[in-house]
Amino acid sequence: MKLFGYRRTVNLLAATLVLTATGCSWYVSPGANHGAVNADNLVFPEQAGAWQKSGKIVDKNDIAKIKVGSSKDEIYQAIGTPHFKEGFNAREWDYMLKFYDANDNLETCQFKIIFDNNYEGRLRGGEFYATQLYWQPASCAKYAS
Repeated sequence: MKLFGYRRTVNLLAATLVLTATGCSWYVSPGANHGAVNADNLVFPEQAGAWQKSGKIVDKNDIAKIKVGSSKDEIYQAIGTPHFKEGFNAREWDYMLKFYDANDNLETCQFKIIFDNNYEGRLRGGEFYATQLYWQPASCAKYAS
């Protein structure tokens, strides 16, 4: 009986690694796999699908560090892992971020980052770089400046 449990665990781990390695993302915007998305074709995931249901309060200084050309490592250091089902190799990352407005009220914003398609793998020294940044609602972009 222990052998069956071991095999099942190994199979689940293998499936998880395959999905992560392939960059599985359930919310792929058309064009993201090519490093560019037309703003009319953006797909923001439903907030209820976030693994971090309440979102994350972030410092405006940290979000201001994220620009076109930022690497995934730099983004990870600034605001952490994406809040949906994206793996490291995904071409887009989605976040639910919270900011305090001028009246000290919390505003929830969705933040999407589209990455380039030049990644060749870590063993070859490849890296993903942000090519496009989007906010929903668009007015949330004010927190990045």
